[in-house]
Amino acid sequence: MDALRPYLPSAEKGYLPYYLCLVSVIAMGNALQNLTTLHYTRRIYNAKFVQNHGEPDDSTAVLKPASATGKDAEKAKDQVTPLAARLMGIYTFCAGLIRFYASYRVEDPSLYQLSIWTHVIAAAHFTSELFIFKTIKFSGPQALPFMFAYGGSLWMFLQWDHYVQ
Repeated sequence: MDALRPYLPSAEKGYLPYYLCLVSVIAMGNALQNLTTLHYTRRIYNAKFVQNHGEPDDSTAVLKPASATGKDAEKAKDQVTPLAARLMGIYTFCAGLIRFYASYRVEDPSLYQLSIWTHVIAAAHFTSELFIFKTIKFSGPQALPFMFAYGGSLWMFLQWDHYVQ
């Protein structure tokens, strides 16, 4: 841990910089995953109809509709396309990059606001997918994105005066 300490953001005022650094690394890893496979993205979106086939069905080069029979067959189109995964990956990478910069300059009001917005946008996205578009159901794989989106938004709103100079 001592070898990493010089590279980590300062926590003189609290743990928010560490949180932002951690979620930025997670976001950038998730973005790379979105560019290489559809498997994990399919666990979050449209899980009601998507079966876990494994590779190569989860390749970003393959567009394969989910299998279903009966009255749900028409609705069972796989909405996690390679294009959708790449778009989500690029957005997630950008959000991670903003959070990474904010973790090292947490006192900068512009970076702090941008970082809040990355959390708010993620919260709005996942909430709309759950309640409006119904492309996700809330279960294990969805818990972490909701927790990070809402938890990060709330934490940052409540700590504005503590961090921003």
